[in-house]
Amino acid sequence: MERDAIEVWDEFCDLLKQAGRLLERDDLGLTDFDRGEGLRYLARLAGVGLESFLENQGPRRPGFRRLPPHAGFGLDNPDNVYMSAGVDPTLEYRISGSRGTISYLSFAAQNQNYAKADRITGGAGHLNDEDLDIAPDGTFELIASQEPHPGNWLRLAPDSSMVLVRQTFMDPASEVAADLRIECLAPPPPPPRLDPDAVRNQLLGGAMYAIGASSWFADWVAPWREAPNTMHAPDPEHHRLVGGDPNIVFRLGYWSLAADEQLVIEVTPPECDYWNFQLANIWTECLDKRYEPISVNKHSATYEPDGSVRIVVAHEDPGEPNWISTTGHAHGIMGLRWVRAQSFPMPECRLERTR
Repeated sequence: MERDAIEVWDEFCDLLKQAGRLLERDDLGLTDFDRGEGLRYLARLAGVGLESFLENQGPRRPGFRRLPPHAGFGLDNPDNVYMSAGVDPTLEYRISGSRGTISYLSFAAQNQNYAKADRITGGAGHLNDEDLDIAPDGTFELIASQEPHPGNWLRLAPDSSMVLVRQTFMDPASEVAADLRIECLAPPPPPPRLDPDAVRNQLLGGAMYAIGASSWFADWVAPWREAPNTMHAPDPEHHRLVGGDPNIVFRLGYWSLAADEQLVIEVTPPECDYWNFQLANIWTECLDKRYEPISVNKHSATYEPDGSVRIVVAHEDPGEPNWISTTGHAHGIMGLRWVRAQSFPMPECRLERTR
């Protein structure tokens, strides 16, 4: 048994080495700065994977787990709190709690296991706060299952493995978060005990998660470099495969700025519940919002007299009200979200010299 355990650990370490091949890609225009971030990115993904696989008590004892701060990927929204719970689609679940006062709340049943990236089939059922029957005091409950259920129902597919929750804060200083719980309606199993064979699979699953997620999103953004400093409408099928919310429409692009350049983005927001613009690094990680302005949304933006918005992406503060800092990056990914919008305009992007 001792020898077997050593071999498992060696296999785990070999998989992590394989994940490091990401830093050799020649289609992302990587700099030393990017590779330094890439090391941190892979470590974070491995941490998320290990937390998900090793610390998961199983689908009969589910609990919502929050994605750790600063460990996002896939152009994670800086205004969001993401939570997920593992589920078994052959079982039924009750989700209950209070809606709070956040801008947007949604639930998605997904098969989004990046440890098996070639088997990702995307989202099944989606529910958002407008779909829910909510009591006057803000409380609600819903059932997640394959079979239809009266009232609030989230459809699970035969291969659904998790329920993802998005909580979107437009003004965190004044909004109250949703308070949510999930329980399996099947009889609870005996208290979990360690299974040595299961630990092997969980450990290797965490490493495969880092490989799958990092490769998936690098493949996603690499072609964008062919049209720098412009935005485009993404492939709807990719949006579906990664479990994208059908109420959210994206405009995406790759940005690249020299030391004496800035990128001006102009758009007139449509009628919508929420919108935001943000920057991410080349790995699709949202830039760190704690110290510099890396995003702007419907509430925080300064508008022009005609209702349009002028956003300026620049290395240094240009004295513009909607300045978005590159935080020392020379290039990366940018995205704009329209949530429950009546139309989906494409922003105009213009490169300018700063001196």
